[in-house]
Amino acid sequence: MSELHDLLAIAESAAAEASAALLAHRAAWSVIAGEEGREVKIDADKRAEALILAALERTSPYAVISEEAGWVRAAERGDRFVWAVDPLDGSVNYLRDYPHCAVSIALLDNGRPILGVVDCFALRERFTGIVGVGAWLNGKPMRVSDITAPASGILQTGVPSRATAESMRLFEDRLKTWRKVRMIGSAASALAYVAAGRAEAYRESGSMIWDVAAGCALVEAAGGEFRIEGAGLDQPLEVAAGNARIGLPA
Repeated sequence: MSELHDLLAIAESAAAEASAALLAHRAAWSVIAGEEGREVKIDADKRAEALILAALERTSPYAVISEEAGWVRAAERGDRFVWAVDPLDGSVNYLRDYPHCAVSIALLDNGRPILGVVDCFALRERFTGIVGVGAWLNGKPMRVSDITAPASGILQTGVPSRATAESMRLFEDRLKTWRKVRMIGSAASALAYVAAGRAEAYRESGSMIWDVAAGCALVEAAGGEFRIEGAGLDQPLEVAAGNARIGLPA
């Protein structure tokens, strides 16, 4: 288990370095590099990614799948351990000085998240966790909530990026089922809030593994559960997570 703590320290150090740079260079790095539909890429994404990839290359032999670079150091895509990196989850939020954005780093074991760091740098909140060991917010233990009914709970979600008539119908059903529904524009932050007991569940269609891996690891490490379904690590996913007291949202 000490090895997992060492790997978490590697991820936390890399996230801290990227977070500090994102804060220090917000003005200079808030330049739009590309737009596709509702998605926006800014200079900060690639600059933060470069820092993280360099840090992981110095300290760990494992392959990486990252939002901007794709697969890195992967001779085969069947490696047991893989880092999943989102250098800046919530790029538009960062661009608009909306505080819900994060650096997200996870370690996958045969595709399943086993540890994660979600550094919400604008709010000075760093969420860390190891599945089977524990989860922490700024070094203090955190747990999922004890709420047992959707009618009393908060669901974190987003408008499906690859919306279909069926996905929008399910989205509408969720709005009617939960006491409150929150869409904060950062999957990593939203999942971290479930882990910290600030919300009861998360559900989204079309997420990528780097968006959700660290947050899902945090949820399970904090006593919750998650489900990730998809054709592969580099393909869109169906993701649900919750406090294990309410069934995972459909």
